[in-house]
Amino acid sequence: MAAIKWIQSLLGEQWQQFFLAITYLGSEYAYIVFMTLYYWLINPMVGRQLGIITSLSLGCNILLKDIFFYPRPFELEANLASPAAQLTARGSSFPSGHSQGTATFWLFLGLYYQRLWLWTLGTGIVVLVGLSRLYLGVHFPVDVGVGLLLGIFFAVLGVGFSLLTPTSLVVKVVIVVFNFLLAIALPNLARPLGVLLGFVFSNPRFRPPSTWKGRLFFIGVGLPLVLLVHQGISWILGDFSDISAIIFCHYAFLTLFATELLPRMVNK
Repeated sequence: MAAIKWIQSLLGEQWQQFFLAITYLGSEYAYIVFMTLYYWLINPMVGRQLGIITSLSLGCNILLKDIFFYPRPFELEANLASPAAQLTARGSSFPSGHSQGTATFWLFLGLYYQRLWLWTLGTGIVVLVGLSRLYLGVHFPVDVGVGLLLGIFFAVLGVGFSLLTPTSLVVKVVIVVFNFLLAIALPNLARPLGVLLGFVFSNPRFRPPSTWKGRLFFIGVGLPLVLLVHQGISWILGDFSDISAIIFCHYAFLTLFATELLPRMVNK
């Protein structure tokens, strides 16, 4: 608690909006934007692996949160976090999902490409997101530290191992049924399990656009369409969208729409 108060007093209240913006780099919508654009514009095969390992990492994070169920700083001392900061906090405190997710995503890219500028960018984002969680009063230092270590572990794991697209019908059915039942048994895992299923079943066979016209189409039309589908499913389903089985199907469909359906429609 003392470390959080020291950071807040050192930086002052004028940094509140800056760190609220930074912390959203570890949000669900940031992953949708970054991962979708990478998959479409850079390397769909590596994008598939990045999606698999990031969803595994975030699923592990949620599982650990449910196991330890540790309260957040502002739940112990309410004035540590503003209402806007509290809205960025989902679930229990340990470990930090924002730190773990950003570390997995950006350090995977750094390890894969081994480019100084990418290491610099990725490390900067990871450090700033971790600092934002402390400054905003939504995590303890140990939450951020363990989240970072777990993110590094999954980034290394993702670069070292790859998962082929299943071809056997029996294997496909087993994977779908297992993930679906697991999502029902552990409702908090429904989102990452749905994304994981979508990436596991994706089989990218398209080439990223080589012209600016093609790239701008994916950015200006494709990305808003994916976000619209994401929001549209929630709007259409209403209260049913909070059911774990529906959440699982929602995120599995969204992932397959972005990785399979939309690229195929564009390439026709």
